[in-house]
Amino acid sequence: MPKIKIDAIKIDQPIGEFFFGKMTARELMTISYSDVRRLENEERGVEKYLGIQRPLKKDRVKDISSYISTIDATFPNSIILAINEEHIRWEDGELIVSYNKNDLGNIAKILDGQHRLAGFGEDNYTYLDFEGNEKEFELLVTIFVKADMSVQAKIFSMVNQNQTKVNKSLVYDLESLAETRSPWKTGHSIAVYLNSNKKSPFFRRIKRLGVKSHSNEPEPLTQAAFVENLVKLISPNAQEDRNIIMAKDKGFLGFKSKSLPFMDTESLHKFIFRKSFSDDKDEVILKVVFEYFHAIEIIWPISWDKTNKESVLNKTVGLIAMFRLLGYILQLGLKNNDITLDLKIPEGYLESKLRSLDVSEEYFDNFDAISKSSSKIFKELSDKLV
Repeated sequence: MPKIKIDAIKIDQPIGEFFFGKMTARELMTISYSDVRRLENEERGVEKYLGIQRPLKKDRVKDISSYISTIDATFPNSIILAINEEHIRWEDGELIVSYNKNDLGNIAKILDGQHRLAGFGEDNYTYLDFEGNEKEFELLVTIFVKADMSVQAKIFSMVNQNQTKVNKSLVYDLESLAETRSPWKTGHSIAVYLNSNKKSPFFRRIKRLGVKSHSNEPEPLTQAAFVENLVKLISPNAQEDRNIIMAKDKGFLGFKSKSLPFMDTESLHKFIFRKSFSDDKDEVILKVVFEYFHAIEIIWPISWDKTNKESVLNKTVGLIAMFRLLGYILQLGLKNNDITLDLKIPEGYLESKLRSLDVSEEYFDNFDAISKSSSKIFKELSDKLV
């Protein structure tokens, strides 16, 4: 009969005893399952709800899978499981899980952590350490043995009911603490500079940390919106860029000769700030963004005014549209040999392109502040460019 030995400690709390230990991701995937909340029909037309977990979100699993492949991936909090007594015994500081092959994938019920575990697969059960050695990815587990469905439901509710999603603006703000460069850190640094510079078109109009300011002045733009839309012009995969740069900085043997991907001509034209980022010239990106939005401020001062409640130009909708338009203008400039990949741009070039749109102040009052408006604005304005 197959067995898995788990180094563990026994813990007593009011809810009862449980165990805390470690397993490899591969082992846990072998024996675990998620009991998703569902509706089933019983005899005589009686309906019954079963399971406690929420359905998996594919996008979240994809993001976690990508994160697991980073060189500093970590899951310091435990995955919570329920295992029936028939499959487990406690011997001298070890939990021993025994099972028949027919029981695989139906032994350990996941009470919390199903998305984290679902992010693992054959290609990321292991990782390479600093010296290039392959190691199994280990996970912390909390195991309840004598837990009926009511106790399992209580544990699930207790763990999840008070969780607060971390604001993205705070996440990007914490990039300032990172020692390694990344597209996110570049975006954060530029956002901070533009928000604090009195001559900047963004002076005191970007919400830091995603919270309301104590000032009476309106702050219609979030740090997250600014960083995310700038990063879209730098990289198709910011996580991969960060991973490669960090690994090289730390001297990981497997990354010595590895370079940033997407450095071919087509990619450099599509991600217009990529070459400057790769060349460690964030100041070039800052200069272009500054001049571009300063031109917007000059051409449409009323619409850009942060106190104008009718205009969407000064809101996230406008920010997204105008960042996309910036990328498009620069791509056209490269195509027409007006500018270079090093972003050497003739003086007044960006302002002249924006003026050629021949758009009045009132144009930006005709849109609702909803996400699809940004796509409509971008399409209408980009169609005017030749």
